[in-house]
Amino acid sequence: MNQSAEKVVTLGDYGRLVRRRWKYLATIVPAFLLAAIFYAYLVQPIYRSSGTLMLEPSALPANLVPSLVGRVANADLEASQQIELLRRRVMTPDALQGIARRTDPYPGEAGLDLAAKAARIARDTSIEPVDPVTSQPKEFSTAFAIHYDNPDPRIAKAVAEQLLELFVTYNRRMRAERAGEAYRFLREQAAQLETSMTDMEQRLAAFKARYGDALPESQNRNLLGMDRAQRDLDMVQRDILSAQERENLLAVQLEALSPSLAVAVGDWRTELSKLRGELAAAEQKYTADHPDVRRLRRAVAEMAAQGGSTDARSARVPDNPEYLRVRSQLDSVRRELDSLQARAQRIRGEYAAFQRNVTTAPTVEREYVRLVREYENAHKRYVDVQDKIKGASLSRELETEARGERFTLIREASSPGAPYSPNRVGILLLGLLLGMALAVITALMADASDPAVRGTEDLRARFDAPPLGAIPPIANAADRQRRKRAIGTAALAYLGAAAAAVAVIMAA
Repeated sequence: MNQSAEKVVTLGDYGRLVRRRWKYLATIVPAFLLAAIFYAYLVQPIYRSSGTLMLEPSALPANLVPSLVGRVANADLEASQQIELLRRRVMTPDALQGIARRTDPYPGEAGLDLAAKAARIARDTSIEPVDPVTSQPKEFSTAFAIHYDNPDPRIAKAVAEQLLELFVTYNRRMRAERAGEAYRFLREQAAQLETSMTDMEQRLAAFKARYGDALPESQNRNLLGMDRAQRDLDMVQRDILSAQERENLLAVQLEALSPSLAVAVGDWRTELSKLRGELAAAEQKYTADHPDVRRLRRAVAEMAAQGGSTDARSARVPDNPEYLRVRSQLDSVRRELDSLQARAQRIRGEYAAFQRNVTTAPTVEREYVRLVREYENAHKRYVDVQDKIKGASLSRELETEARGERFTLIREASSPGAPYSPNRVGILLLGLLLGMALAVITALMADASDPAVRGTEDLRARFDAPPLGAIPPIANAADRQRRKRAIGTAALAYLGAAAAAVAVIMAA
């Protein structure tokens, strides 16, 4: 006899197990199901109202009117980060307190103040990106759904509508404010640049007034001026030499003439000229102490004194026409000479000024180039800011008229018909499955711990021999009575439980 041989369990064995241990199934499964019903319908239900917004692009092309506000969503951030950032910007405590003030979301909780209700609205609100057509969750979508949970379905819808309006209003207000701020900032920048450019223009004007002739654009003129001044100076020098020669000649002629016609002008003057010639020849040949040199000097002095006294006596007013002509020519030549010398002095000054400009030009050029570069850079920035101001003005009008990038309501807040939480069908199914699993496990454990012999299969497995015959159980009157009482008790219990479950469901 092989008692260690494993018995193969068949589906019939499980059926007989159920018939033997049906009490476990009849009590545990209904008990778990009833508990699930009580839990599903006695827990306060939560209703969810949902609405969907979509980020609609600008009505005008970006290349036509560039927006200075920027997109609400950032492509570099993940969808969860974008939503969290947007939620923090929109759902501020002040905005949520305004919603709680208009619509009390938790009227049954009088102990909560506005701040606590606003915080609870934030906790009960969730946002997720969804497909704008199917409303199914979708990452990196331009549409997102706003869900609000509340025990009252009407309050859930009312608060959800205000949350949707809050997002739409925030987007419109935020973009208009940013466009206005950008416009004001650019205007301030333009005003600062205008002031800076005015100061630079004044500095450039003062610099040009001080070093105008030494600027880079004046270098050719300075070089040409130096060359022209040098040529003019050479010509004037030649004219001065010619005038000086004519002056000497006329002076000699004038000395040889007598101012008066009544005096023998030629005698003493001729003699004086002759003595002066002899004195000059003697001075070249002898020293100053030579007797001939001293004699001739005395003779020249006596002759000059004699002639001068004679002229003073006889010619107080010149009346010699030749004398007057020569003297007039001499005066004219001397005036010409003075004019030429003054002109030469003026030309030298001009030449010195041109030379000074050429010498200081490198230093002046560096400073001038620096000033011009600063002014040109400021002017370029000013022109760029002016272009941006035009774009900012158009962008401000665009955002004010709500033609820019904006949130559009594509699905209004829903009216919840069934609770979002708890999931009653899921709880009932879970209770049924847990009850059945526990009942089966309990039946298996009870059957495994029972050493009783049940039927011919147990005899064959125990004694390794088939039985000769089997007597079926025979129920007497007492057995039938106990069976009826058990069935009646179970029916009453089931009816009570069903009535309690129906009452709970109807109350919910």
